[in-house]
Amino acid sequence: MVMLAIDTSSPATSVAVLDGDVLLAHAVHIDARRHAEVLAVLVQEALETAGRPRVSAVACGVGPGAYTGLRVGVSSALAYGLAWEVPVLGVCSLDAMALAASDAVSGPFACAIDARRKEVYWAQYDADGERVAGPHVQQPGDIDGEIRALPWFGDIAAAHLELLHAEMADTVPYPDARDVARFAAHHVGRGRAIDAAPVLLSTHGHDDGATASALAGQHLLAPLPLYVRRPDAVESAR
Repeated sequence: MVMLAIDTSSPATSVAVLDGDVLLAHAVHIDARRHAEVLAVLVQEALETAGRPRVSAVACGVGPGAYTGLRVGVSSALAYGLAWEVPVLGVCSLDAMALAASDAVSGPFACAIDARRKEVYWAQYDADGERVAGPHVQQPGDIDGEIRALPWFGDIAAAHLELLHAEMADTVPYPDARDVARFAAHHVGRGRAIDAAPVLLSTHGHDDGATASALAGQHLLAPLPLYVRRPDAVESAR
């Protein structure tokens, strides 16, 4: 199965093409304000490098992440899926990071990406890379102390060394399309279909843990942006 994967949940825009376990092409551009400008170019370059194979599925990191960046990646993935008439699979971007991080650690760990406002999007994983808590959005100092003492992955974790045990943070700096593809292919290979999430992921979620509880045990998600922060704009009281 040839899979095109996209992730735009972090400052990195990344694209990968995999044929089974074989990486055919990979491209990445780091600029938090240029997801929309560079994504289509990266996809074209990656497909050309891969020899323009017939794509069987599209996988996209659905976040959590910045509102605009996520929508660029997810909407593009949906457009490619519609044009090629292939399924589009959503992957929690922190889960994709955890897949890569699990090769570098032997016990429980956590992954984080920048949520701005001095906060991080984070999730905790067991030694096998299975999500056991999160995704959440919090200031690092508000995270439970036992969780903060775990190894942390992500460049934003390295920015909070005084609060997070992040010696290995640079090993997996961002969610990457290669890991999104591998995560999706792994679970497709195990016969898993897209989980029917009991929350509507296309709207803003809640940072009170409701979204994390709803996603517990889910792997392949609907291709909709995953938000865990409350919206800034609210309907005015009448």
